[in-house]
Amino acid sequence: MTWRVIARRDWRLLLDARLPKIALVGLVAVVSIAAYVYPVIGTEPITTSRFGAFVTGWLGGILPAIGVLFGYGAIAREHESGALRLALSMPHGRSTLVLGRFVGRAGVLAAAIVVGMMIAGALVVYPLGTLHPLRFLALVLLTVAHGATWVGIGVAASALVTTNRQALVLAVVALFVLVIVWDAVTAGAEAGVVAAGITDGPIRTVVQIGAQLDPGSAFDTLVTALAVSDRSAGAWYDGPTLALPVLIGWLFGPLSLAILRFKWRDLA
Repeated sequence: MTWRVIARRDWRLLLDARLPKIALVGLVAVVSIAAYVYPVIGTEPITTSRFGAFVTGWLGGILPAIGVLFGYGAIAREHESGALRLALSMPHGRSTLVLGRFVGRAGVLAAAIVVGMMIAGALVVYPLGTLHPLRFLALVLLTVAHGATWVGIGVAASALVTTNRQALVLAVVALFVLVIVWDAVTAGAEAGVVAAGITDGPIRTVVQIGAQLDPGSAFDTLVTALAVSDRSAGAWYDGPTLALPVLIGWLFGPLSLAILRFKWRDLA
C-alpha cells in the first residue's frame, strides 16, 4: 500500500467528519468576507496583489488553528484505540503511514484554500478591481504551503505521543508558542534593545532575525515580497532570502523529525 492510497482514505474520512467540514466552510467564508470587504476599505488601486497583504491578517489565526485541528488526530487516535497496530499490519511502513496521513489532510485543507481564493479573486476583481494572475497564483500557493505547515505540525505532534489528548495538548502548545508567544517575546526584545539605545549592530540584527523565524512571519514576508508589487527594499532578513528557507524548514522539519521518531518507537 502506498502513501497515495492512505492519503485518499484519510481524505474521505476527514470529509465525513462534521467538525472538519465546519472548519473548511468557516475558512472559505473568512476569505470570501475579506475579499468582499477589501474593495470597500482598501486603498487604491484595488488588485488581487494588494489583497494578499490584506488577507494575511485574516488568515493569521484561523489557518494555523484549522491545520492543527486536521493534524493532531492523524496517528495518536489510532494508537490510543489500538487500531494503529492493525493499520501497520498492512503492506506499508511507518513513514509511509505518516506521510499518507499528512498528504491527505493537507490536501483537504489545500482544496478549501483554493476554493476560497478563487471566490475571493472574483470578488476583488468584480467590478472595478484588477487581476494580477501570477502574483495571485503566488499568493494561493503560499497560503497552501502555510496551511500544510500547520497540518504537518499537528501530524508531528500526533506521531510523537501515545494518546489523542496528549497530541492535542502538544499541538495547541506549539500553536500558542508560535502564533502568540513568539511575536510577544520578539517584540519585547526589540523594544528592550531600542530602549537600551542599541539601534544597530549584531545584537539588533539577531533580534530582528529572530522575529522572522516563526512560520507566520515567514508567510507574511513572502506574501509581501512575492504577491505585492510595490514593496520597498529592506534588509536581507526582511525578505524572501530568509523567509523562504524558514517556511520550507517549518513545512518539512517537524514532520521529518516526527517520522524518524515514529519509525523507531516502541508501540507497545
